[in-house]
Amino acid sequence: MSAELVVATAPVAGPAPAWRAGDLAAVVPAGYIDDASDALQSGPVYVSPEVGDAAGLHDQLLTQVGDASIGIAVFSDNAQLEASGPEIVAELAETTGYDTIIVAVGDDLSAGSRVLDAGEAMQIANEAETGADGLGPALGETVQGVQAAQEPASVVGGDGGGMLVGLVVGAAVLVAVGAAAFAVVRARRRRRTDDDGLPEPIRLHVAKLRALSTAYAQVGAAGNAVAAQTATDVAGIAVNVEELFARLDQRSGAGQRSLASIELDATLGKLTAALDRDYLLDILTHPQLWDDPDERVREVRNATTAVADELVQNIRQVNARRGLHFQVSLDGLVGGRAELQEWERAFERATDDGETPSTPA
Repeated sequence: MSAELVVATAPVAGPAPAWRAGDLAAVVPAGYIDDASDALQSGPVYVSPEVGDAAGLHDQLLTQVGDASIGIAVFSDNAQLEASGPEIVAELAETTGYDTIIVAVGDDLSAGSRVLDAGEAMQIANEAETGADGLGPALGETVQGVQAAQEPASVVGGDGGGMLVGLVVGAAVLVAVGAAAFAVVRARRRRRTDDDGLPEPIRLHVAKLRALSTAYAQVGAAGNAVAAQTATDVAGIAVNVEELFARLDQRSGAGQRSLASIELDATLGKLTAALDRDYLLDILTHPQLWDDPDERVREVRNATTAVADELVQNIRQVNARRGLHFQVSLDGLVGGRAELQEWERAFERATDDGETPSTPA
C-alpha cells in the first residue's frame, strides 16, 4: 500500500496565493496543536477541555482505539482560529508517532494515515461525518473504519522509504497546500446530510469527488504536477455542484432541479469512474504499466476541465434565471478507445451489481 497523509485538497477557484517558507509559522501559533501534541505523547486520545463532556468522550474514544496506532485529537470550533483540521493532522503526524491521525475541529473531521491507501483515511472520516448522529458516533465510526481498513504496510524498494508516493508530512508540503485547507474546511462545513439540499445520487458523487481530490492532492504534493492540478479541478467541481443546487433551490423551479439531477448524475458518474484510483490515478503513479498513458491522461483532463467549465456556466444560467443547458458529453472522454468504453460500461454494470470491474490494461 502507499503511505499517505491527508493535509488538504485544493482551492475551488482561481490561483492559490504564493506561500513562502516561514508563512506557516505566522498563521499557526502555539496553542491548541501544542497541547494536543504533548498529550498524545502519553496516550492516544486528546480532548480539549473546551469540548462538551470532554472526559466522557475521552474515555469512549480510548476504549474504541484499544492498542491500535491511532492518535485522536478533538477540539472546539475555536481551534480553527489557529489552524484547519487538515493542517492539524499534518502537524500531529509530524510530532507524534501514530500510524493514523484523526482530528475533529468542532464537528468537522479530518484524517490522515501512513498505512492506508492515499485518501482512504479522509474518505472514512468524511463518510462517518455525514452518516453519524453527532460527534462521538462520527469519531467512533472513523476509528472502526480505520481499524477495519488497516493492513500491514508493504514497502516497495530497499531504501527503507520506498513507498509508492512517500509519506508527506514535512513542513514544505504543508506550506505548499496550506492555503487550500481553509477552502476545503469552509466547503465541508456548509454541507450536512439534513440541509445540504443535494439529491442523494448527487450527494454521493460529491463525497466521491472530495475523496478523490484528497488522493490527487497527496500525489501532487509528492511532485506530480498533473495530479496537483487535478486535485484543484476536482475540488472545484465538488463545491460548484453544491453551489448549483443551492441556487436552484433559491431561484428555480422543481423542473430545473430535476433536470440538473438527472444530467449531473450521469456526468459525474462517468467522470468519477475515470478519475478513480483504478484508472487516472493509477496511470499517474504507474505510467509504465499503461499503453498510451499521455493520451489517456489528456482525455480525462480534458473531460474534467469541460465539466468544471460547464458547471460555472450552469450557475450563471441560474443567476440569470435562464433554463439550464447541458452540452458536455463524456463520450468524448474515451475518444476512440474501445477498451475504455467497454471498461466504463463494465463499471456501471458492476456498480449496480456491487462488484468491482477489472481495470483496462
